[in-house]
Amino acid sequence: MIAIIAVLIGLLLPAVQKVREAAARNKCQNNLKQLGLALLNYEGAKGSLPPAIRGEGMPPYFDQWSVLAELNPYLEQTAIYNRMDLTQQTYDITFNITAKNQFAVQQIVGLFLCPSDRGLPVVVGPAYGVPVIGPTNYAFCNGTGTNRGSPWEADGVFIAQTRFRITDIADGTSTTAFASESILGDGPAAATGALPAPADVVYGFLSGTPLSDSACAAASQWNFQQPRGFMWASGEIRNASYNHYYPPNPPQWDCVTYDLRAGQMQFTANGWRAARSRHSGGVNLLLGDGSVRFVTNGIDPATWRALATRAGGEPIKDY
Repeated sequence: MIAIIAVLIGLLLPAVQKVREAAARNKCQNNLKQLGLALLNYEGAKGSLPPAIRGEGMPPYFDQWSVLAELNPYLEQTAIYNRMDLTQQTYDITFNITAKNQFAVQQIVGLFLCPSDRGLPVVVGPAYGVPVIGPTNYAFCNGTGTNRGSPWEADGVFIAQTRFRITDIADGTSTTAFASESILGDGPAAATGALPAPADVVYGFLSGTPLSDSACAAASQWNFQQPRGFMWASGEIRNASYNHYYPPNPPQWDCVTYDLRAGQMQFTANGWRAARSRHSGGVNLLLGDGSVRFVTNGIDPATWRALATRAGGEPIKDY
């Protein structure tokens, strides 16, 4: 009898796990749909979509408010929004979160987390002047990343400083990526040497060297200075931005550097950050019309990049 019960439990557990993951994937899709609705409401109220990073401060990389930060009043996150002052920069001159925004940045927002992932802070401080930082699984599309991962001259809808309108999306909203998901980073911060954790949870850091496939493959610094996805309030590439340089859930690690060019781009994080998930076989993708599709890991790379552009004019194959 005990043996029979053990066999039945062994048969039942995989089915239960599949049901749980299906529910988690649906909840993740619903989170993205809510973000899509908020974006459309924001555009209707403001006349444009928010930028990936605001970048209007001095220096611009101190002013990193994300799409999620700007969307808060359209997501019924009023307890957070009423404690935010977006007229201030994200960071002060000591690189701490500006005082009036420290409460908000610490908040863990369920809507910003995929239930298939661990749902816990990536950074437990103190860091940036706060004891804990609210993380995010969701990121907004800078474009293809073929411009060496810069957010300033990118070909997607959400780029640095620029606010596009829906009418600027010449490729059509139903075939243009707005947002996707990426699993929370892990492993030690500011590590050097061999890969310190699985490739899908770390990023290589290039210390100002421009991104290239060969440089990223040879990376020997990792997670500098924090693991991926550590702050929902920041729109830079480690947090609430991503691009389509890599296909969904690629085997290689993400890659980040900083821009050494003079002017407003200087010291801004550049990167190749992939859409990644804990769902089996692919990732959820929010499109500009507010719909969410599950995109498989085997999508044609050209199609995946074509989905990332706002006005590339590329034909989109079925996917």
